Amino acid sequence: MGSKGNMKNSVVTQVSIGGFGQSTTAKELTDYLEHEVGHIWRCRLKNSWTPPGSYPNFEIADTSNIRNFNDYKRVEPHAFVHFVSPESAACAMDAAGQCKLILDGQPLKVSLGPENPYTLNQRRRTTTPLKLSGISVEIGTLVSRDEFLVSWRAEKVDFLVDPFDNTCRFCFTKSTAFSLKDTMRHAVINCDYKLELLVRDIRTVRQYRASDGFVLLLQLASSPRVWYRTADDDIYETCPVDLLDDDDPWIRTTDFTQAGAIGRCLSYRVLLSPRYENKLISALDYLRRQRVKEERVRWPPRIRDEPGFGEAVSDHFFCIHHKEGISFEIMFLVNSVLHRGVLNQFQLTERFFDLLRNQPKDVNIASLKHLCTYNRPVFDAYKRLKLVQEWVLKNPKLLVSHERSDDISEIRRLVITPTRAYCLPPEVELSNRVLRKYKAVSERFLRVTFMDESMQTMNSNVLSYFVAPIVKDLTSSSFSQKTHVFKRVKTLLTDGFKLCGRKYSFLAFSSNQLRDRSAWFFSEDGNTRVSDIKIWMGKFKDKNVAKCAARMGLCFSSTYATVDVMPHEVDTELPEIERNGYTFSDGIGTISPDLADEVMEKLKLDVHYTPCAYQIRYAGFKGVVARWPSKGDGIRLALRHSMNKFHSKHTILEICSWTRFQPGFLNRQIISLLSVLGVPDEIFWDMQESMLCKLNRILDDIDVAFEVLTTSCAEQGNTAAIMLSAGFKPKIEPHLRGMLSSVRTAQLWGLREKSRIFVSSGRWLMGCLDEAGILEQGQCFIQVSKPSIENCFSRHGSRFKESKADMQVVKGYVAIAKNPCLHPGDVRILEAVDVPQLHDMYDCLIFPQNGDRPHTNEASGSDLDGDLYFVAWDQKLIPPSRESWHAMQYDAAKEKTLGRPVNHQDIIDFFVKNMANEHLGTICNAHVVHADRSEYGAMDEECLLLAELAATAVDFPKTGKIVSMPFHLKPKLYPDFMGKEDYQTYLSKKSWVGFTDG
Repeated sequence: MGSKGNMKNSVVTQVSIGGFGQSTTAKELTDYLEHEVGHIWRCRLKNSWTPPGSYPNFEIADTSNIRNFNDYKRVEPHAFVHFVSPESAACAMDAAGQCKLILDGQPLKVSLGPENPYTLNQRRRTTTPLKLSGISVEIGTLVSRDEFLVSWRAEKVDFLVDPFDNTCRFCFTKSTAFSLKDTMRHAVINCDYKLELLVRDIRTVRQYRASDGFVLLLQLASSPRVWYRTADDDIYETCPVDLLDDDDPWIRTTDFTQAGAIGRCLSYRVLLSPRYENKLISALDYLRRQRVKEERVRWPPRIRDEPGFGEAVSDHFFCIHHKEGISFEIMFLVNSVLHRGVLNQFQLTERFFDLLRNQPKDVNIASLKHLCTYNRPVFDAYKRLKLVQEWVLKNPKLLVSHERSDDISEIRRLVITPTRAYCLPPEVELSNRVLRKYKAVSERFLRVTFMDESMQTMNSNVLSYFVAPIVKDLTSSSFSQKTHVFKRVKTLLTDGFKLCGRKYSFLAFSSNQLRDRSAWFFSEDGNTRVSDIKIWMGKFKDKNVAKCAARMGLCFSSTYATVDVMPHEVDTELPEIERNGYTFSDGIGTISPDLADEVMEKLKLDVHYTPCAYQIRYAGFKGVVARWPSKGDGIRLALRHSMNKFHSKHTILEICSWTRFQPGFLNRQIISLLSVLGVPDEIFWDMQESMLCKLNRILDDIDVAFEVLTTSCAEQGNTAAIMLSAGFKPKIEPHLRGMLSSVRTAQLWGLREKSRIFVSSGRWLMGCLDEAGILEQGQCFIQVSKPSIENCFSRHGSRFKESKADMQVVKGYVAIAKNPCLHPGDVRILEAVDVPQLHDMYDCLIFPQNGDRPHTNEASGSDLDGDLYFVAWDQKLIPPSRESWHAMQYDAAKEKTLGRPVNHQDIIDFFVKNMANEHLGTICNAHVVHADRSEYGAMDEECLLLAELAATAVDFPKTGKIVSMPFHLKPKLYPDFMGKEDYQTYLSKKSWVGFTDG
């Protein structure tokens, strides 16, 4: 909503009430409460809720012909009451707590609703939605400018254009059959549905007159979100005023139409009565102000039902699966164009496919990829494809297919939303162990990502829901249930799906994919099966599902294949360094200098010094290997037991990343912790102002531009820096100016959205271990390469390869942290010392092996398997105490193990369980809110509790332990600097967050 208010003016005017009898009406309850407590705007009384464990069965379109069973556990009657004043709401709560509210001999239970700014309530009452009641709506496809094909229609629909939250909604009531759990029976319940879309998702709007009124034709960029909740509520209003929505949860669901109209069609034809002319004019004025493109209508399009109108579709991806003579690669791209809305299925005639049959594959691929870049529908598919093919043939450079190394693969992606799916054009990405092994069938791998509509993140509340808090109080049960979206996701994972003539089955996922709600699928070809791939990957003996899934995912880590290291060259028994129950050497081993050099050559790193550490995958081992002198015994790779995750015979040393120059940036979490530890807010302001000043001069001052590129851009700024050093000037070289503008835009975005402030005396460094045992507890060794033009040539030849890198040994106090960091003790204050024996180690952070507890574990419970640490030696960023706050205890959660080996279905269940219970982002956001609201900042008790929850949530992919977000910690409001436009916000009073507007 983006509505701002002052936290001190936040009020509660809504309460939820229960405990009254089944026969009580909304008016009776209102009359009683107004007599006992105070004036009421609205009372909505509910006696219905969805049956526990049930799903709506949208395959049953006509509910009048099925037998309705009502013998399921019903919800207790409850009501949502909006008082005129917050004092009345508080009075109702107090009176109920003292058992002074007695209705018909029964004590009432009261729970307070959400806390909202007073100005927000006032704005809702004064911002009237443009409501057009009883209209008709048709969802379909604009197949040409002159013809509209209807897929689904409904009457008695309310259409709302609401400036309050910048949304449009179609609302109506529909009878719905719910399949009762573990039975073949159904309960038929009237439900309120709403199709909600953001105004920014309206691509174009057209308006014209019809014989019986007005027509509004909306062309959307994506499908709307679909919600429902039980209807037939008893509503009593004392005054017709617009109020914030009740605390009665809406439930997300999938496309309920038989024809898949909501997911498949992006055109909405709204038929309005002549009496709505004035409201229509106001709605159009509002849409214009929101920059929705308005198109003129020369003449009204013909309206007719689409072929097979009303028939159920079996394919809810809405794909063209197979055409004779058309390869899979081409069909996938045809569906990419179709799903993007550039073409529609009614245009894809045999003439269209004949064009594809008559041209070489590379011409068709280039042509269809070009069509995928269109942002508007094309109404003559045949003509447009022919023109594009001719254009491609005249530009043979578009057909050049560069040979790729084994480290690069072309990946096809499928995005699945609650209502539809999108085939995305293949992209070239870094490969992995499995794709390299099965290169001959690599095109049969598909990366599937589950997302919300508009390509937004699919949050856990899309997959599960809870009853209203008052119902939980009445029944002592939260009634946690899964949505129909959850069922859709799990069904696709379990049963697989068909796409472009192929059947795809779930394979596995990496840890990064788990966070992104992505997974690998594979289409078996008769020779290669999913089970064959898993057998080749290795032996996974873990009986903990989370660990087993994580181990499998290691084979899908994006890596570079380098040297084949024979087993006799590997020591897998390098001793661990353990003390007090901690493993100081967790995740790290060593690599001989000659092998490190060979790896560098395989990676083709044309740099002037060999990386001193690599993050690796080798057989079933993962972690970091640091360059360390060999003993002359022929051992080139020394690995520890903590690095061994599963058994594998794979002997290629794979590289995930390596130590290199990585500029340091603060972020919101680190700033919050440094601030509460005593670093003055003015320091952050000054650093921000300095950064802004340089970014604003980057296009005009060559020296400033060069400084920004070489100090804060890592490899991304190399080309621009080389051009500047060669004498090019941004004012006369458009390509250089474009690159500098991109750098400026990216850093300004990071500053505004993430509070990423550049720290010149700071770096992001890979953690390593002092294998010599010289460093003492509280010490560290840091040697970093200084920014220079030489670094920019690492990918542009070896001109500076023989020169000695300019190194700096850091001395004095340093602050280190690892993301996510929410606890004040996650920032560790160490003393950087000069140790000559470690001078061969650079661009990494060397931790001691001595002490009572590893400093890595103290910093957000991390280890040495590849974690990156923020390090700052700018003394202005060191807390005045020069000491660390006491570290949080990061004890590993107790693992849940099965009494049998983990199977394929267990992995699938874990994946969907993670999707439905992934709360790390929510917890981190809540931490920001509570730290901002409290005078104690991140040391507030609620923030410390959230830090503990976050630590458990981070380890969910390893342990499988679910973290529940306590209701009282869920933010009702968000500070303005977080940019939560879709939520209620307030103006922050903290001084250090103001720079996000810079």
